[in-house]
Amino acid sequence: MTTKTNVEKTKVEKTNVDKTKVERIKALYDDLHHAILRGQYLRGAKLPTEAALSMRYGLGRSAVREVTARLKEEGLVIARQGAGLFVAARPATALDAPSFVDSRDDLDALFDFRLLIETESAALAATRQRPGDIDRIEAKAMALRRLFRNGKQGTQEDFDFHLEIAKTAGNKFLLSSLLALQTGVIFGARFSQPKSERDLILHAQQVTQEHDEIVVALRERSDARARAAMRRHIHASLGRIME
Repeated sequence: MTTKTNVEKTKVEKTNVDKTKVERIKALYDDLHHAILRGQYLRGAKLPTEAALSMRYGLGRSAVREVTARLKEEGLVIARQGAGLFVAARPATALDAPSFVDSRDDLDALFDFRLLIETESAALAATRQRPGDIDRIEAKAMALRRLFRNGKQGTQEDFDFHLEIAKTAGNKFLLSSLLALQTGVIFGARFSQPKSERDLILHAQQVTQEHDEIVVALRERSDARARAAMRRHIHASLGRIME
């Protein structure tokens, strides 16, 4: 009788352990998935190491690999030999559809909304920044500049610059709003792709200068200047699309 009770107790304990492990694996997946969705980890950002995740969630490394393998299958992260895991993309949202911006009225409405959220995002970033935040924003601007030098437009990299500012603003609702606009912003930007090498050079010069002005205002911690610089940039962006 005692032996039978011990066996049953062992089975219950094993079931509880298995259930706890499943719950922890789910928690790890949900946390990483949501962090990418919310923009906590932007495109190109490095995820915590396997060892760090294993310790944080009380899981073996094989269980952590199970989660990261799922994220890789979904196209959200990529592995770089000897460097770790990096965000490749973010999950699609309900607004991420090609038809989101398919008319001039849609484009005008999109830029009206960008003026509302991105000017305030820049102003908040100027006052709420923490050490290293502006360096990361400037690094996004430099990445775009390098693409310009190679004759590319870099619409995704341009958006990443704006996204980093929204992240620095420290307001999850502003960040989520901008993330929801990603497809529309990139789709709209492609209307303005330069037709000639001269147009490409002019486009690169204008965008680079506008981004530099935003970075300077952020480094000065001036919310008014950051707001104004972002407003000028968004107005100029719409103007280039409409040319």
